[in-house]
Amino acid sequence: MNRRAFLRKVAGVATAGAGSSFLSRLVLAGPIVRDPAELPSGARESALLAALPDKVPLIKRTFRPPNFETPLSYFNEVFTPNEAFFVRYHMASIPEMNAREWKLQIGGDSVAGPIELTLHDLKRNFEQVEIAAVNQCAGNRRGLVQPHVPGIQWGYGAMGNARWRGVRLKDVLNKAGVKKDALEVVANGADAGLTAKLPDFAKSLPLWKALDENTLIAFEMNGAPLPHWHGFPARLVVPGWTATYWMKHLSSLNVVSAPFDGFWMSGAPNRSPRRRSGRAGRPPAATSWSGGTSC
Repeated sequence: MNRRAFLRKVAGVATAGAGSSFLSRLVLAGPIVRDPAELPSGARESALLAALPDKVPLIKRTFRPPNFETPLSYFNEVFTPNEAFFVRYHMASIPEMNAREWKLQIGGDSVAGPIELTLHDLKRNFEQVEIAAVNQCAGNRRGLVQPHVPGIQWGYGAMGNARWRGVRLKDVLNKAGVKKDALEVVANGADAGLTAKLPDFAKSLPLWKALDENTLIAFEMNGAPLPHWHGFPARLVVPGWTATYWMKHLSSLNVVSAPFDGFWMSGAPNRSPRRRSGRAGRPPAATSWSGGTSC
């Protein structure tokens, strides 16, 4: 069996049972990608061009969960095309969301009362805005770090620039009534691990960043409905912060009065340092911890 046939066989096994028919339709689509010489040899040799549904061939880093980077040629454009935008997931069970059934739960001990919003509610009841923002995985160029560190060995393409359209997160939170003791907003997405042992992916933003006028709940990307691989039907957009905070497939927002110390904020290996929630806080730096589902 030649190398390509072997990889096709491995891909079929890796994608089976991944929790999404999207992932099971991955197709190897091209020759080996010539990555920078600084990447570990294994990362260079395994970097095939592969096509996810609704995507052009991207540089495959892992099949399950799907992690694919954008070829550099697409960065000649100001806005990265949706079909060429990089894909990053930590969780392998990725839901196929139904926009009509989707609901966003907003609660926590620091809201006046919990509320529930549909996609129609977001579009009808709040002012819509559009911003341009770069979405960049915190692990972008990790494969070029010397000495090499654990994690996906990204080259240069774990980033993209897009026009994001949605509603301001602060307007949605104010609808629920934010109390004076509010400290952070904890975001959760609908994707999950394949076993119950894998901690739920949840991330928190300090209140001041959540209330920034440029922090959005987005449902459009480059003038089109948010694609599946980028968080359909709605995701957070947090300009200036690494993509791990741009929660995809958004399902709930909880406004809390104490720092959130979930696994992906405090316990995950190679994570970004735990940042404080005060107004003087700065965006987490790009470290060996790569952006999570929110990329």
